[in-house]
Amino acid sequence: MKSVAEMLELETVRFLEPDYASLVNNGEPGVLICEAEPTPGGARMLIDEEENPVLLAVRAGDEWVGTSWNFRSPMEQEFALFTAADGDLYQEPRAAIDDAVRACFADILREEIAPAREDLPPDRIEKVRDLLHEVWGPSAPGLCLDACAGSGIGSLIIREMGGRPIAYDNDPALLALGLASGRLAPEDTICIDATVASAYLPDAERGMGIMFGQMYVYTQDLWRPIVEELAGITAETLITVATEEEAHWVREWAKGVDRELEIWENDRDPIYDRWVCFG
Repeated sequence: MKSVAEMLELETVRFLEPDYASLVNNGEPGVLICEAEPTPGGARMLIDEEENPVLLAVRAGDEWVGTSWNFRSPMEQEFALFTAADGDLYQEPRAAIDDAVRACFADILREEIAPAREDLPPDRIEKVRDLLHEVWGPSAPGLCLDACAGSGIGSLIIREMGGRPIAYDNDPALLALGLASGRLAPEDTICIDATVASAYLPDAERGMGIMFGQMYVYTQDLWRPIVEELAGITAETLITVATEEEAHWVREWAKGVDRELEIWENDRDPIYDRWVCFG
C-alpha cells in the first residue's frame, strides 16, 4: 500500500490536522495552509479517479505540510494557493487514498501512544471466532464496521473470514495495543467518537460491537447513539453485551433506526459476550 507521501512523490508529509477525528468539519487547517508563501513547484494536489480533489500539500520551509479534503470541501484560497505555486497534480483511486490517510493517522497514534496492557483471557479470541462463524458462517466478505473495537479481536477474525474491517474506538491506548499486536491494520483503524460514526464511515454490509462496555441507566445517553449509529449504517448488525437487560436496551435503541434485532443467550462466554443482539 502506498503512503500519502509516496502518492505525492515526497519523502514525508505532515498533516496539519492533529488526528483523524479532526478531518470532519474543521476548516482551520485550510486557513493555516493558506499562510504558506507560494513558490514554484511548492504545491501538490491529490485527486481521485473521478478527478475530485482529496488532499493538498505545500512546501513550508524545509518540510511539506498537508491537509485532507476527505470530509470537507476545499477552500477557494487553497485552490488559489495551488494555482499561484503552479502546483503539480497526482491521481490515485479514492479507496487507496482513504486507506493511506487512515494509515497515516494510525501510525502517528502507534508512535505517540503507549499501548494498553494486554488482558485478554487465553480463550477469548476462539470464543468470539466461534460466535462469528455461527452468525455469518466461515466466510464474511465485504466491509464490516467494528464499533468500539478495543484492541481488535473482531477485526482480526473478520479479516480471517475474508472481510474488510474498519475498526473505530475513542480509546487510543487500546487501539495502540491492537496495532502493536497485529490485530489491527493501520489502514483499517481510526480513533473517533462512536456516537458520530456515520460522519466518518460509509454504509457497510456488516457491523459488530463485540462486548460493548457496561451499560447503566445513567449511561444510556452515551450508549444509545453508539448503537443507533452502528445499526443505522450497517445492513446486518451484531452486538454482544453482558446482561439480558442491556440486550433489551440495545434492541429498543436499534428500533429507533428501523432495525429489528433478535436476542439470544450465548453459552460460550458467561462474562463478556453472554447476550447477543443480531439482525
